[in-house]
Amino acid sequence: MTEHRTAARRPPAGRLDHDRAVVLDWLREYVGAPSEHLGRPGPVCPFIPAALNADTVRLSFHYGVDARDGDELHRLVSAELREFKATTEPPKSSGVSLDGLLVVLPDAAEEGWRRIDQTYGALKDLAVDAGLMIGQFHPACTEPAVHNAAFRVSRSPIALYAVRYMAPHDSLFLHAERRWFEKYRARFPVQARSAAADGPVRPRALPARSHNPRRGK
Repeated sequence: MTEHRTAARRPPAGRLDHDRAVVLDWLREYVGAPSEHLGRPGPVCPFIPAALNADTVRLSFHYGVDARDGDELHRLVSAELREFKATTEPPKSSGVSLDGLLVVLPDAAEEGWRRIDQTYGALKDLAVDAGLMIGQFHPACTEPAVHNAAFRVSRSPIALYAVRYMAPHDSLFLHAERRWFEKYRARFPVQARSAAADGPVRPRALPARSHNPRRGK
């Protein structure tokens, strides 16, 4: 069974089971399945089918967190990143690990979703520095698919962050900022040379980082 735990406030009776079922259905039916909108074959996340079969996806539910406080988000996710690194084995020689973590925020609503987007860049800095990848997901997320910019790939029924180890194919997701790609290059030099041979790194525009997570506004 996929590991799960709750943090902070305990949910009302029955809610954890419901929310857990919603998240697992989303993983199986959407993230682990193909989509005609992706612009490529295969599931939305190629890791998820094998990870679910291997029971290596952890679910960490945080009730009572509405995600409107950027400083709280920064502390919460930073702690989750540290624990994930401390309690999982690093990738083998292939560079691929099936270990994954979902940090689930069932009480986040629209204002919280906006703050999740605003603080995402700073949290991705932390994750990439640690050799990890992080993605933000919520019902109104506008993050596009790599191969189809019109497809809002990162939408989920409940707000959450997805965390896993950096993998060889992640050059696709680390071109947005030069420092991210340099971390990738240090970890996967052969793959980085191949990515560079396909063309120069061209950072794409990111939303302005108007939020300073140290100030919480």
